[in-house]
Amino acid sequence: MDEVSPFKLAADINGRIAQFLSSVDVGSLPHDQRQTLATLKNQATDIRLEVRDYGMAETRAEQERLAKAIAERIEAAQATILKLSKYNLLGAADVAQLSAQLDQLKAVL
Repeated sequence: MDEVSPFKLAADINGRIAQFLSSVDVGSLPHDQRQTLATLKNQATDIRLEVRDYGMAETRAEQERLAKAIAERIEAAQATILKLSKYNLLGAADVAQLSAQLDQLKAVL
């Protein structure tokens, strides 16, 4: 299997989440569900931006610091994804795919 760059993985994850969010009628959801969706959107953006910074880091120490921060954000995003599945906003296949992509991203850093 060809290795995919961390930035490409992060961009794919961000795009998949954006695509999912565009298919949800957010206005009809209760406040806590809307807030959870917004949290996931922000987490995906933050992961993508930190992965970009990781790729542009000038020292290995800076990359290691960013990799740790990204891993923490990935774990938080995975928890948010599970929360959305409890609200029945994400199906099992979506949860599995997003979780696998996030695990893959964590592994390549």
